[in-house]
Amino acid sequence: MRFNISRTPTTNVKQMTPRQALFIMPIFIVIGAALTIFWGIPTARNAMESKNWPLSEGRITVSDVSENYDSDNNGKTYSAKVAFEYTVNGRQYVGSRVTFGDYDSSDPAHASGIVMRYPVGESVQVYYDPDEPKTSVLEPGTSWSSFVGLGAGGIFSLIGIIGFAFALKKVRSGGATVAPQVAPPTPPQP
Repeated sequence: MRFNISRTPTTNVKQMTPRQALFIMPIFIVIGAALTIFWGIPTARNAMESKNWPLSEGRITVSDVSENYDSDNNGKTYSAKVAFEYTVNGRQYVGSRVTFGDYDSSDPAHASGIVMRYPVGESVQVYYDPDEPKTSVLEPGTSWSSFVGLGAGGIFSLIGIIGFAFALKKVRSGGATVAPQVAPPTPPQP
């Protein structure tokens, strides 16, 4: 099948077979499950539990805005790099989490606001997990960003499940194609 929208050389569009989709869609399910299990659930759980964690006195040791460039250098994001020291049962720890769900932003004001709240040398209250004191946070509780991992994992899993079900239905009914795959351009015909 050929689609020719302009006078440029045409591209052959190959269709992904349902059998190929049956092998590809489980990859989405596995990625979704991994995102949920290893990122989404721990972040959300810690965010919810952190309001009830014990406190320790701490001190800010690093507080800077970091500029980050994407892989194509088309955009810049900013993040707050905050580190703090605190002591639990005579043992010193270093933490770097302001909230569960810290994120970078294209707006430098977001990172600057965090850095201004936590200047170097400032005494702070650190909330720490009593079962794992190295897990700590300065601002306990949840926000929308605490649930990003659950959302991302859910979306990947849902795409995989729906794609797999659709492909399985096509295989059972003898269907021919699932989704287009673009093949390399073919040379013009004389």
